[in-house]
Amino acid sequence: MRTPFATAALAALLVWPLAAGAKDKAAKSAYDCAEVAELPADASENDRRLACTIPDKYRRDVAIAEYIGNAIRRHDLAAWLTTDQLVKIKALPDAPGQPSGWLTLERDDDIDVRYFSKVDGQLVAFASATLGLTPLGVRDATRLQPPQPAQPREQRLMAALHLARQQDQVYCSQRPPNTVAFEYEEDGQDQILVFVMTPWLDESAPLGGYAMYRIDAQGERLIDRYEQTRSCVNTTLDQARKPDSLFVSHLTSAAPTMFHVFMSLQYRTPIVVFTTQNEQLWKVERGRIRLLGPDEPDYRKLKQWSDGIERKHEAAPTSSPIG
Repeated sequence: MRTPFATAALAALLVWPLAAGAKDKAAKSAYDCAEVAELPADASENDRRLACTIPDKYRRDVAIAEYIGNAIRRHDLAAWLTTDQLVKIKALPDAPGQPSGWLTLERDDDIDVRYFSKVDGQLVAFASATLGLTPLGVRDATRLQPPQPAQPREQRLMAALHLARQQDQVYCSQRPPNTVAFEYEEDGQDQILVFVMTPWLDESAPLGGYAMYRIDAQGERLIDRYEQTRSCVNTTLDQARKPDSLFVSHLTSAAPTMFHVFMSLQYRTPIVVFTTQNEQLWKVERGRIRLLGPDEPDYRKLKQWSDGIERKHEAAPTSSPIG
């Protein structure tokens, strides 16, 4: 059972990146560097931050990792909180036909969560609820009577989710995975991203068993895949928060990924990441990624830690699991 914590704390974690962005135009920018001159005049504070703090060769990867990592957190949180409410009103037991999972569908400041099953070969939704993001709260939890036929968009997303679940991957639990699927457009290509993740239960904090599948917009063809780790690495939440950050080495990309962003939000702790491909130190905190340099507090101690890690480079290093 996932351990809930105060709704106010959840709300703060969830909307912090949005709140920070909302102040972009209201306050004077905290970032001023030569790279800012290359940005549009109306560039957001977040764009200015990335331009001033992240080297150009990593900037796109970091921006995507932050964006997607925060999105995964929103969708996973929506599934968690709405499911608790649906269980409370007994809307999930005795599903018709064969249960097929759930989808999280984001719109404006809401995320709709719908549970599906197959009845006589047809995909139908039999329960639903909505998580409002501002303010944070679950509403409209209900058992759908009669079940509703899945919409074409839902059919595509569910097909993509099913295709991803059929793939072999490093997975680190005997329990069913947490999954998130949403539409995504990159470089003019419409696609569906599916994330299959080891669930965190009680006080566990799994660091392995995270995979992303890039699937075509119809949910029929696997385009690409990315696995965060090659083995299972687990810790406890208490251990992850001692002394005040979680320290991990990372082999499979040259910058922290969306999963590092998600885990930092999920486990409510900063994560210091050492990327072995380029021997860089990063810090992931509150939905953002920053590159650590010699002027950082404790940098010498962190460098000593990273110097003790065996250097393992990819045969063909890639700068990004997405781009």
